[in-house]
Amino acid sequence: MFGYVTADITNLTKEEKANYKAHYCGLCHVLKEKYGSAGTSLLSYDMTFLEMLLSDLTDSKETSGTERCITNPIKEHRYITTECTAYAADMQMMLAYYSALDDQADEGKGSSALKKTEPYMKELAEKYPRQDIVLRNELSMLADDQKRKIKDPELLSRHSGTFLGEVFVMDEKSFFRDDLWALGYGLGRFVYIMDAWCDRKKDARKGIFNPLPADASWDDVKEMLISAAADASAALERLPLDEHISILRNVLYSGIWLRGEHSKEKRR
Repeated sequence: MFGYVTADITNLTKEEKANYKAHYCGLCHVLKEKYGSAGTSLLSYDMTFLEMLLSDLTDSKETSGTERCITNPIKEHRYITTECTAYAADMQMMLAYYSALDDQADEGKGSSALKKTEPYMKELAEKYPRQDIVLRNELSMLADDQKRKIKDPELLSRHSGTFLGEVFVMDEKSFFRDDLWALGYGLGRFVYIMDAWCDRKKDARKGIFNPLPADASWDDVKEMLISAAADASAALERLPLDEHISILRNVLYSGIWLRGEHSKEKRR
């Protein structure tokens, strides 16, 4: 389910691109510190969105540095971390673990990611019991619904929405808890439906359950996607954001649609 919550780079300014990349590298930096190469190999832009959202909302102090890495071994690059980066890194590991479990159940794969994440799950589950319980329960219910072959993507997407809603709430006592949860819920629903759309033909060839038929049209999913994205965007706009708002809007209003648009083009 990773890879959908990304920015539309072509519509960011030069300064915004640099800032977005620096936060992405900051997440990578913290993943390496906490989890070594196992963490950096699971890096995604999805949790960069969460880190920038929470950092902006909490007005977290930024720490900046430069370093070289495997991806950029010659030239030093800038990274930015905040108090929220560690949380985003932990959620990256938890989501990667449960995503790997889901892949293993669906396709018999995911063992590599499981090996990388499983050693840390006991500690993470104890540190974040609320998120862990919801992730575990919702994915279990989703698996049951898929075994029953329920062909209702809107219904099934609520499981993804529920667990991502919990992930987006770093502090349960936050005044903004409800809007953060609503943002994650809408985004989780969107990602599930978009993933089903993009994988429908591949899943049909492999005999893997998909709530959408292989011959589904864009019109079959468009309204569901618009509804989920609109709910996430409305929640974003209710939050008192300023520093990263243009990048966060770019992700929700444009970036999350890119893979779906690409899939549409391939059909022509």
